[in-house]
Amino acid sequence: MRFCKQIGRIACSGRIAFGANRVHVIAEPIQELKDISKTLPSAISTRLNALTRQLEGERGAFNALSFIGNKLSGVRDVFDATALLEAVLKEAVVLMQGDRAALALVEKMGLRVVASRSRENDADVTVSHTFLERVVNTGQALVSTNVQEDPNMDSSASILALEIRSVLAVPLRSRDEVIGVLYVDTLFHHRMFSDIDAAVLATFATQASVAVVLARSVQQDHERNVAFIKTMLTTLDARDPYTAGHSNRVGDYTLKLSKVLGWKAADQERALFTGWVHDIGKIGIRDEFLFKKEPLTIGEREIIEEHSVIGERILTTMMPENQVILGAVRHHHERWDGRGYPDKLEGESIPMLARMIALADTFDAMTTARPYSTPKTWENGFEILRLEAGKQFASDLIEPFVQALSDENVGSSVGGQVMLSPLNQTQNLEVV
Repeated sequence: MRFCKQIGRIACSGRIAFGANRVHVIAEPIQELKDISKTLPSAISTRLNALTRQLEGERGAFNALSFIGNKLSGVRDVFDATALLEAVLKEAVVLMQGDRAALALVEKMGLRVVASRSRENDADVTVSHTFLERVVNTGQALVSTNVQEDPNMDSSASILALEIRSVLAVPLRSRDEVIGVLYVDTLFHHRMFSDIDAAVLATFATQASVAVVLARSVQQDHERNVAFIKTMLTTLDARDPYTAGHSNRVGDYTLKLSKVLGWKAADQERALFTGWVHDIGKIGIRDEFLFKKEPLTIGEREIIEEHSVIGERILTTMMPENQVILGAVRHHHERWDGRGYPDKLEGESIPMLARMIALADTFDAMTTARPYSTPKTWENGFEILRLEAGKQFASDLIEPFVQALSDENVGSSVGGQVMLSPLNQTQNLEVV
């Protein structure tokens, strides 16, 4: 009786702390219950440990639900939606004390794993589709305590090779429809799941389902926008054979730079997309100005410089909430010294992604054939960027950019091997 009173007091004494990003349930009472269980007879201790795990799991689910709820409110575009799904998996691994997690969605062609991660990082996870399909078909959570001995499991070589010990999968629902499966497993050195764990993950899956529905909606909108943007870019490339492929290369260079800078996967995708669309505003510039081979007049230059603002306006109609992409498109011709356009921003006031696009844009313009210039070698291009550090470009981005491109492409060039005198290099840097 004394133990029962003590356990009751502890179980009811959990406290909640509110932080900036999530709600934290104080864990001391749970730890105290674990300590008490060590002093009890075996049968009672086993039952108490199970109840403690249930309490721990439910509190962990509450914490995770709060965190995902906050993430939901921050989704602005498909890249935020990608980050949201990554957060769902990360929380699932932590909540279930698992080793790996995966998210599979029901699509027209069947189940497809759309995201996965290990305990440490993003990773491709091999999942038994037979197991996942059973979850979809039954609409029930499934637990396999030991997959190596479970006759209902797919005993494939991949499962044996990966030394998977225990797996747990719960359905994701939208109204009464199963729209996907949330999967978690443990490896041989780790713990085994139970029905209590299944109940905890099912609770978490209610919020995960909301995240999936939102991500799908955002993805559909994004795909419609991308189809329209691709049409515009194809039209732009068809107008100017000299710049065909320019947007793809700028996107590729910016993506590589974002990887060197250690950006998260969703932010890397945003960098790639922004590189693709950075010059979309040129669709609104007349050919007679855009493709003029002679020097531009002041008035003509001002007209061409409007393309960054036009690009921002075009994209605002499709993604009005995405200030990161809109800001980068508008400001990718700003200079570190404040002599750029359209707003003459300088230094740290220039958005980071705009600074990166500026590097990639200028580098590609220098190293590919244009009507008004002969292409330079990549080595020349790198040296010119270094000369402009702190003037046209942010100094701290130059060497990461060189590293990003040098890993695979050092020594390469496009279209020529023309060397320049260092004293004359900066005159060819301007890109419009």
